[in-house]
Amino acid sequence: MAAVVILGCGWLGTQLGLQLSTQGHQVWGSRRSSERLATLPAAILPLVWDGSSPLSPEICQLLPDSWLILAMPPSAAQDGGAAYLRSLQIVLAQAEAAQALVLCSSSGVYAGLGGEVSEADAPGPEPRAQLLWQAEQLILQAAHSVPQRYVLRLAGLIGPGRHPANFTRRGVMAGPEQPVNLVHSADICRWLSLLLLNTDAFPGAVVNLCAPIMRSKAEFYTAACQQQGLTVPQFIAATEPSRRVNAALSLQLPGFTYQQLDLSSF
Repeated sequence: MAAVVILGCGWLGTQLGLQLSTQGHQVWGSRRSSERLATLPAAILPLVWDGSSPLSPEICQLLPDSWLILAMPPSAAQDGGAAYLRSLQIVLAQAEAAQALVLCSSSGVYAGLGGEVSEADAPGPEPRAQLLWQAEQLILQAAHSVPQRYVLRLAGLIGPGRHPANFTRRGVMAGPEQPVNLVHSADICRWLSLLLLNTDAFPGAVVNLCAPIMRSKAEFYTAACQQQGLTVPQFIAATEPSRRVNAALSLQLPGFTYQQLDLSSF
């Protein structure tokens, strides 16, 4: 079993930590303050890292031969993402001893592109896409001393507390005919847990994780709202190109299939 350090035990990072711990991996997870660690599940050993300071000696001592998972959500709200990129640079400067490095990125890297998109495509023209691309390149190019490096481009996140019906709260949704690009946290956790056991069998370093939901937004979100007893949103014409995330590469990981495909599983 592997030793795993998760920097950023928020909504997704905590679920990843719990899944990996149930499989026998020893898992440490960080939050930004001691106060926030009070609600960290007992199965995840606590660490403090504020995202802007150098990693503590305690964290650095854990890194040799460990899997280091970066689950800090990127934010460009205040500074265009500069703080997020600095956080990654801080980690990379001290992560050379890790066995593997995993960045939880986003399919938002394709923002502004149309049609079917895959891992080989260039980033989209939108500012968020450029930020995500820069972050990914830091991982793929700067951390040459880490034997294994992976970038997970996650589609829209759904799971506990994130039912897709909640995405329609403002009452309006654009692009009724467009495809649905979502992935359930349970499938992300399963994919990553299988990767830890099958690293030699997976052919890529960058991978899209997106459930093959073969319904339009109008069909999917209407059903989601009806399931939750919420008002069905008004659908309007889209201003952004229609885009479908191709996740065929993710299925090349031995033993993996998407299990969260329809609303009955939420």
